[in-house]
Amino acid sequence: MASRFIHSDAEDFNDFFESSLSGFVITDADGNIARINKRVASWLNTVPDKLLGQRLSTILTVGGKIYFETHLWPLLRLQGHFDEIALELADSSSEKMPVYINGYERRDEQGQVLFIRFNIFRASDRRLYEENLKMAKKLAQAELKLEQQNALIREQFIAVLGHDLRNPLSGIMNAAQLLARKKIGQPEERLVNIIESGSKRMYEMINNIMDLARGRLGGGFQITLVKYDLEKLLNQVSDELKVTWPDRIIASDFNINELVECDPGRLSQLVSNLLGNAITHGASDTPVILSATTVSDFWEISVINKGQPISEQALKYLFHPFQRQNKQASQNGLGLGLYIASEIAKAHKGTLTVKSNDEETCFTLHIPL
Repeated sequence: MASRFIHSDAEDFNDFFESSLSGFVITDADGNIARINKRVASWLNTVPDKLLGQRLSTILTVGGKIYFETHLWPLLRLQGHFDEIALELADSSSEKMPVYINGYERRDEQGQVLFIRFNIFRASDRRLYEENLKMAKKLAQAELKLEQQNALIREQFIAVLGHDLRNPLSGIMNAAQLLARKKIGQPEERLVNIIESGSKRMYEMINNIMDLARGRLGGGFQITLVKYDLEKLLNQVSDELKVTWPDRIIASDFNINELVECDPGRLSQLVSNLLGNAITHGASDTPVILSATTVSDFWEISVINKGQPISEQALKYLFHPFQRQNKQASQNGLGLGLYIASEIAKAHKGTLTVKSNDEETCFTLHIPL
């Protein structure tokens, strides 16, 4: 039984040549068709015998003939092959069929061309697939451009809205401060305190929104670097938060030996954000530690608190805008503080990193010199 499947090399080649779904053409050294399989002949609505002796270029469209004779034929002579050239076959009724053609010269030991093999693939489905890909790419690019335009409009709207909200809010804050100076009863004083604290919180939110919009629209945070006393700056921020959180302890650990180059306003904003987060999310019965170090090639600021660690999932997106450490929105505001802090670090050519475990959570600003 096994003998049924044993063929000579010639039989195997003939079977492959005629049964393939691809087109095969063999020409002599001058490019005249010596053999052509039934597949190509069927594409041309003819039979193989009628094509023998013709030059290969005769089965191509007019443009294909010109390209073959002026480019592909010289290329074959120069390098002995060409790969996946897009052409079109044309039958006697001038019907066209897109194809891809590979050509390969077989030479003898002296380098003389013995014959040339051409492999032909139908390109109709592939061309359609490529056209669909191009169309899909154009649609995706158009959608991306539209989304970018919409994002720009949204951020411009946020910037304008934040700017316009500041004026009436400033009036509310000033009025609350004036009322606080007057002699009023305890119930009224409590209401004034609520107005003051609420308006301050709103003002901070508006500032954060403005920073977000400026960062997105302006391509990043703009800073002005000056030589500044880092210890003085950190003590000012720490003292301000001690007034707001009188029952919490902020311990300082400074090793500062020189002035640093920074934007004092932006750096104060960064440290205030980190300390505020540490107080809000840290254990209430342990101090928050504010440390700073200056050495020859960098300076660092760290804020450390005890308490529940930040989850691995939250750490991945902690410095993204509108991300919160937990679901208590009332504690976390808009979720812009850490994003803005990280942008301020980048503007200083530095990094803001975090490490959190069961022992402590530590945010570190590292600025290389």
